[in-house]
Amino acid sequence: VYPDTVKLNSDTIKIVEKLDDDAVDILKKGGKVLLAVKPAQVKTDVALGFSSIFWNTAWTGGQPPHTLGIFCDPEHTALARFPTEYHSNWQWSEPIQHAATMELDHLPSDLKPIIQVVPDWFAPKKLALAFEAKVGKGALLVCSVDIVNNIEQQLERRQLRTSLIHYMESNAFQPKVQCSVEQIRSLVNTP
Repeated sequence: VYPDTVKLNSDTIKIVEKLDDDAVDILKKGGKVLLAVKPAQVKTDVALGFSSIFWNTAWTGGQPPHTLGIFCDPEHTALARFPTEYHSNWQWSEPIQHAATMELDHLPSDLKPIIQVVPDWFAPKKLALAFEAKVGKGALLVCSVDIVNNIEQQLERRQLRTSLIHYMESNAFQPKVQCSVEQIRSLVNTP
């Protein structure tokens, strides 16, 4: 299912783990940035899990997980090289174990996640593992699945990174929804 040789880097995309001043300068000049947020840095109180909550969090006293899986468009170009259905399945198990849920309610309402997390119906929120935005003149893709560490041994996360890079290098990567640097930085805790 996953090829032996994949593209993990790009000459046209800056891949960073935090939106530092260098990455912001690239975006201001119209460049492309892949922000691979460290899951431990994501600001969230939603406990992500591969398995769904049992009944609901109101009955379990808020015990984790707080989510009901993922929802995505398998036809989205960002996922063209990552075999998936529109919902959680086994290829998502390992990536979700190395991810954190980004809470997007404070971002523009027309921003649509590429990989959306389905929340508990008692705590509805706009949640994501990946989304794209226009920042300054540039194009940004944010992913809170760990697509940086130990990906040589973790084929699913390696393949997800490859798929995102191919998408960002294509003409299809044209984010429409504008976000500010401050909005993006608000998704993470500062070290």
